[in-house]
Amino acid sequence: MLTKKSKRTIISIFVAFILAVTLTIFGWEEAIALPTVGPRTEMGAWKTIPLPPPENRMQSVHTVVLPNGKVLSFNGSSFRNTLVNDNGKVSFIEGVNVTDNEVINNTSLFNPKTEKFDRISTPPAIEYGETNDLFCSGHLQLADGNVLVIGGTGRYYPGGAFTGSRQVNLYNWKTNTWSSLGQLKQGRWYPSLIPLADGKIVIFSGLKLDAPNQINPSLEIYDPKTQKFHFIDLTTIRNSPFNTKLKDVDSYDSIDLYPRVFPTSDGRLLITGDDGGIAGVLVSQASRKSYLMSINEDVNGKFSVSFEVGPERGETSKAYGTALQVPNSEDVLLIGGLVGTNDINFGRLGNTQGFPPGSRVATSLQRWIPPQKSGEKNGKWEIVSNFLNKPRANLETVILPNKELLVINGGEYPEYKPVYEPLLLTPDSSAAGGYSTKSMNPARLPRLYHNGAVLLPDARVLVIGGNANRAAREKDGTVHVNIVRDSQTYYKFPTLTDKSGQEKEFNVEEYYESPQSYFAQGDPEPFVPGEIWQAEIFSPPYLYKPGLRPQILTAPEQLKYGESGSISVKNATEKGSVVLVKLGAVTHSFDYGQRLAELAIANVVLGDESTINFNAPTNANLYPPGYYMMFYVNEVGKPSRAKMVKIAA
Repeated sequence: MLTKKSKRTIISIFVAFILAVTLTIFGWEEAIALPTVGPRTEMGAWKTIPLPPPENRMQSVHTVVLPNGKVLSFNGSSFRNTLVNDNGKVSFIEGVNVTDNEVINNTSLFNPKTEKFDRISTPPAIEYGETNDLFCSGHLQLADGNVLVIGGTGRYYPGGAFTGSRQVNLYNWKTNTWSSLGQLKQGRWYPSLIPLADGKIVIFSGLKLDAPNQINPSLEIYDPKTQKFHFIDLTTIRNSPFNTKLKDVDSYDSIDLYPRVFPTSDGRLLITGDDGGIAGVLVSQASRKSYLMSINEDVNGKFSVSFEVGPERGETSKAYGTALQVPNSEDVLLIGGLVGTNDINFGRLGNTQGFPPGSRVATSLQRWIPPQKSGEKNGKWEIVSNFLNKPRANLETVILPNKELLVINGGEYPEYKPVYEPLLLTPDSSAAGGYSTKSMNPARLPRLYHNGAVLLPDARVLVIGGNANRAAREKDGTVHVNIVRDSQTYYKFPTLTDKSGQEKEFNVEEYYESPQSYFAQGDPEPFVPGEIWQAEIFSPPYLYKPGLRPQILTAPEQLKYGESGSISVKNATEKGSVVLVKLGAVTHSFDYGQRLAELAIANVVLGDESTINFNAPTNANLYPPGYYMMFYVNEVGKPSRAKMVKIAA
């Protein structure tokens, strides 16, 4: 009879043999890419990334894919409070000291090949005599792949109020170093960055430096060539949101925090009205307006902007919903989000009392149809009110290489009742909203506020982060995540139990072994820690489609607009597609980077190494200069791994 040790030895030898055979047939990358094929892989499959060692554990609020395939994560002060332990008497102070380098030093690089997170440097906490906290900043890759980071937290104030930082930081992906590009004219906390056809960046919104919870009613345009910023006050410009009266309420409109803004084919910018705003900021929750903004630059390099009031949306402005530009299209989608209030506490423990009447989490999909397709001068909005199978806030949508969309993460309320099952949206002209939906296999971990999801070069999706609450940091750097809000003491350590009601002390490692095994008294839902430190990777169903996976053998490193190019592909099929997917840059339920362009194929020469000739995109407004992942997708929808390609300005 075999002993347990003998059985383990035999199993180990068998696993090693299978791995060796797999490596011989497919190579190392193919062998480690996917979870085991099972009976339900038509619903995708999940892989849990090992929990980093304690010194590398951190929340990810800002997640950016780099041209080298690695993923930059940073979060600065990370939405934490300060825990004071005075001889056993515990109390909580709102916010943390953002002038302390140790407090804001939370930046890492994830390597999808090794599946490891490594802590790297963060810009100093003080720059030019002012705070330099990257928490709630705006960010985007420039045309050279370096990451421009705008603003962040100036200061925490009691009652959930914040001011914005004026700092401008640059991360160099080649040298793995940070540098300062100076300061802005005003603070920006929760700003949005939008790329232009010539590589310039437009910066919208954010909170001011010197006035808590007051929106900065201006925009700035950054020119990477001159490294100069151009400031434009929007309050006096005709038809700007800050100068447009609303119909049914006695107030003007505004551009809220983290506004969802998209380029149109003619170079204008569509301001959708949705946002990632916070409670306590005075903005109208009754606006259904959208706007189209034009940018003009004269011969002397001076900028001006003009606005047209766009079509009205089917719902009022929503917070913490996701938005994206439809693959290979000008259309824009708004999905889910919080209606009627910007307060992220809506629905905590299922409580919806005390919020404005009609407040709810949406199930809707809204689609902006551009002028060329709608026949309307500024396009039109269509709405599918019950598109999602359940309400969803703090969700993300990832564009996949086969033009499907993956709706993932979030909860039925912004910080409560996580939704674990992604939804796969497949283009379908006969379906409401243009997409049919299918529920995927559930994730292990909850992903509420401050979660991230980005497409990796191997065509999988990295899922990261999540705040159910504000964690608490002690002076020595210890971070506590077993925290709940309390009406008497602000926050507290709850008494936790197992499912049977037996009291159970919280242990981080045990939580990640069994993420739904803790319960707080009075809450039927499993306890969710203040921060989630473990990542997961989702393999979409297309990776389990039958047949060999195509492989791009050679591809150009650089493309120019409108010019032709070619790639060689192993395992190509008679019908296939070549697509470019811009690198993701996600925070607060919005990816400022991702776009998909399908390249027009001129001809295909099939063989053991097939040659595919194509034409590069022509519209730099929709597909701005920078780095893209090039995928070949075969006729059954199975994608290759990506080659990094740069579109030159």
